Amino acid sequence: MKKTILFFLIFANFAYGYSYDDLLLKAQASIFPKILLLDKKIGDKLIEGRVIYTIVYEKNDYNTALEINKFIDANYNGHFNGYAYKINLVEFSNLSSSTQASVIYALNSDKDMKKVADFAREKGIIAFSYDVKNLKTGLLFSLVLEKSTVLYMNKENLYIQKINFVDSLLQMVKFIDKDNS
Repeated sequence: MKKTILFFLIFANFAYGYSYDDLLLKAQASIFPKILLLDKKIGDKLIEGRVIYTIVYEKNDYNTALEINKFIDANYNGHFNGYAYKINLVEFSNLSSSTQASVIYALNSDKDMKKVADFAREKGIIAFSYDVKNLKTGLLFSLVLEKSTVLYMNKENLYIQKINFVDSLLQMVKFIDKDNS
């Protein structure tokens, strides 16, 4: 009986998407837009005068992406500081070079993180990740709730992107590279 229940729980997780920590999602949705504003070249990334905040997700995680969208809208009321924004929800499978994005936030995926990292590098935009493990694929930032809130940054990809952060941000992050994680 215990094996049946365990099997069901594991299968349900795969069938209905990933399991996300609601508190972490809200923390990331609160902080990532603020980090975006620390890019000195944010004006170069505007599309039609707005920040396009693109959230990529697996098909089974659509509701999670929608909840993040609602949370951001409720907390930012259409503007990240002085910049109007639009949230763009895109399935991993539909992400292409024609996708509009000023910044990208990736939920979990087993196979598409490298695609997201390549997309961000090509566009010269910031790539945020739900899971810190995804920084190894080339995404730039992730936030983790440990004893305190820790912002991780992929050190290797910092200078190959068309992003120039204020110095104070670089003093606050914990760097990750291929030698440590």
